[in-house]
Amino acid sequence: MDTRNIAFVGLKNGVHTFEFELNEQFFSKYPDSIIKKGHLVSKIKLDKKDSFFILNFEIDGKAELLCDRCVELFDYEMIFDFTLVVKFAERETKIGDEEDVIYLSKSDTHIEMSDILYDYITIHIPIQILHPNTKEGLIGCNPEVINKLRLFEPKDVVEKELEDPRWEKLKQLKNNIKE
Repeated sequence: MDTRNIAFVGLKNGVHTFEFELNEQFFSKYPDSIIKKGHLVSKIKLDKKDSFFILNFEIDGKAELLCDRCVELFDYEMIFDFTLVVKFAERETKIGDEEDVIYLSKSDTHIEMSDILYDYITIHIPIQILHPNTKEGLIGCNPEVINKLRLFEPKDVVEKELEDPRWEKLKQLKNNIKE
């Protein structure tokens, strides 16, 4: 069974380190995920205190994503970290508007990391997914697709006709201020 549990009962106070690999098997548990393949490593430092603990996460690796512009797969590099505080309550509930705080029941003995890791990885995917630019500063997408897309770009004449005349007064005012 593919679990990413951390059993915190029995751990002494102090810092404990855990590491989980997140690969195709991990992402297959989330059928609606935009990530199907990838290899990420999650390093978690659990700082256990008497009545709570702090989880410090470091995520590093690559996820295979589909480019929104050329519709081809590419490896998207992900490096980020985040912190969560785990507190104990009489019953499992969210109390207040505290961000980055998880509440567990006092009877819990472990915490499952999969959903937490998946949520934070998903949050760190940009809204618009595009190939990174090349070292030369060029668009990293398939050149054939880019050339075909350029056929549908509006021409200068069409762009000028589409300009909103309401902005013209503001442009004049801006030019007058510069002078």
